[in-house]
Amino acid sequence: MATKDVKVKVFKSFRETRNPEFAQIIGEIPVWASGLLLRSCPAKWDYPKFRLNHAVDGYTMITKFEVVGGKSGSVGFSSKFLQSEAFKKAEVAQKPIIHEFSTRSAGSDSKSAICKVVSSVLPEVTDNCKYICNSDLCRNPTINADNGFLKLRNHTFPQNSTGQEPVKDLGLHGISSHPLTDPESGDTYNVGLHLVPTAKWKVIKFPTGCKSSLKETLKKGKIIASHPCRNKTLAPWVHSFGMSKNYVVWIDQPAHFNLTKAFKSVLKGFCPREVLEWCPEKKNQFCAFNMCTVYHQLNIYGKISSARFELWDFLNKKTLKVVKTEIISKDAFFFTHFLNCYEEAGHMVVDLFGMLNIQYCDGQALARLRSGKVMQDKDCPRLLRFVAPIGAFEDVRKFPENRNLVKMNSTGKAVRIGEKVILEPEIMSEIKMDLAVWNKKFYGENLRFIYATGALCPSVHHHKVVKFDLKTRKVITWEAELHQTVGEACFIPRPNCNEQDDGLIVLVVINYLELAEKQRDFVVWLNAKDFKEVGRAYFDVEIPIGLHSIFLAK
Repeated sequence: MATKDVKVKVFKSFRETRNPEFAQIIGEIPVWASGLLLRSCPAKWDYPKFRLNHAVDGYTMITKFEVVGGKSGSVGFSSKFLQSEAFKKAEVAQKPIIHEFSTRSAGSDSKSAICKVVSSVLPEVTDNCKYICNSDLCRNPTINADNGFLKLRNHTFPQNSTGQEPVKDLGLHGISSHPLTDPESGDTYNVGLHLVPTAKWKVIKFPTGCKSSLKETLKKGKIIASHPCRNKTLAPWVHSFGMSKNYVVWIDQPAHFNLTKAFKSVLKGFCPREVLEWCPEKKNQFCAFNMCTVYHQLNIYGKISSARFELWDFLNKKTLKVVKTEIISKDAFFFTHFLNCYEEAGHMVVDLFGMLNIQYCDGQALARLRSGKVMQDKDCPRLLRFVAPIGAFEDVRKFPENRNLVKMNSTGKAVRIGEKVILEPEIMSEIKMDLAVWNKKFYGENLRFIYATGALCPSVHHHKVVKFDLKTRKVITWEAELHQTVGEACFIPRPNCNEQDDGLIVLVVINYLELAEKQRDFVVWLNAKDFKEVGRAYFDVEIPIGLHSIFLAK
C-alpha cells in the first residue's frame, strides 16, 4: 500500500494533546448523541536507542472526544498516555523495562547483579493495558490487558484522569478483555486462566446492583466455575468469549503459550510471542456451562466457589448426573473476537470472526506495518457461524452417527462421531472484517444488524465500515479514501429505541499514509439505518489508530 515516496504514518509514535482542540460539527447530530467517545490507542514505540516490536506493544494512549450535539455542535479532542508502571519506567529509562507481547525487556541499568537474576526468574508483569471496554460493573469503563499467561490487572479510567487504580487480584494469569453483562440479571461475567500448578479455565461472576467504585465492585467478584485446560502446560490464547441466555461459552483454541518453554527461558529472558505456538492438529474445543446449573448446584452443595464444570457439561436436574460431550471444530482456526451467542430451536449458535492461523499476529509486527506490507487476504478474519444442537449434550448417544445434527436454517454442520461432536462452520460472509459493534440492548438474542470494520489488508474493504444483515446477508458500506483507515465503530442507540438499527454510528477516520498534501483526520456520524452521513468534524492534530472504543452518553 505504500511506495518509496509515501510513508505509513499511523504506526508512528505520538505526543499527548493535553489542551483540547475543538472542532465544529459540519452538519447536525442530535442532542441525545452528546457524550464522550473514548478510544484506547497504542501510541509510543520509539526511544533513542530502542524500539518496541509489535503494534500492540505500543504504550497506550487514551483519546477522548467530548461531543456536544445540536445545531451548533462541536467536538473537543484530547489525549493522554495511560500512566502504567510499564510506561513510566520506560520513560525514565528511555527503553522498555517490562516485557510486552513481542518485545523483551531491555533491562534496568540501575539493578544490581542479584536483582537482575531475581527479576529474570520472577519477571515483572506488564500493566500496559490496551483494551478499553464498558460493562455494568460500575459507572466507569475499564482498561484491561489479557496478555496471554500473565497476571490479571484491571484499571479504572476516570473521565478527567489517565491514572490507574489496581484492583482485586483474582489469582488469574490471563483473562478476557471483554467482560459481558447479562441483560436480564445484570450480573457481569468473565472467563480467565489460572496456571499454577496446572492450566485451568475459570469463570468469574460479578453481582449486579453495585453502585460503588470499580475497586469495591470487583472485590465482590467470585470464581464460580473451573475446568482443566486440554493440556496442563499449555495456556490457550483468550481475548473474548460469548454468552447466551443460559450459557457462558468459550473456546480452547490451538494457539497456546507453552508454559514449559517459558519456564526454561526465564534465565535468558523471553517475551510471550516467543512461547506462543500454533497447533492446528488439536482443532478448537468449545466449552460452556449452564448458568442455571450453577444455581442448582449451589442449592445442593451450598458452596458455589467449589462448583466445577466440564466441557459442555449439563447437570441433569433429576438424576444429578453430569454427561460429558467433547465438541471440537473440523478444522483449526484462530480468532480474537466473538460476535454473538444465542439459543434457537434447541440449538446453540456461535458467531465469531475466524482466521486460518496465527500469522495474523506476526502480520502486525511494527517493521512490517511501517514498511506498508500488510497481511494477505487469507489471513484476515471472516464471519463464521457454528451451530450445535443442545440436546446432543444431554445424551449424545441417542443421536445417529455420521449425520448432520443441525435442524435449523444454516449450512453449518454438527456431526456425531463416537462420543464427540464435530462442528463445521457456515461462512456467513467472505468480507474481511472484524471489530464488530451492535446495539447492545439486543445482545444474547438473534442479532440482525452488525457494524464491522474492514480488516487492514489489501481487500476492497480495508477503508470501509460494513453494515451486515445477518438475516438477509445484505451489505451496506460507507467508505473513506483509499489512503485512509476506519477505526472500530461505536453504536449510539436512540433513547428508548425498539429497533436494532435505530441510532447513529460514529467513526474516527485517520490517514493511513503520509501524503505530499496534508490530509486531516476526522470524526464522522452516520445514520445506522441507511449509512447517510449526519455530520463530521475535522482536526488539525493527528489522531492515533485505535484498538477499541466506547461511547458514554452525557
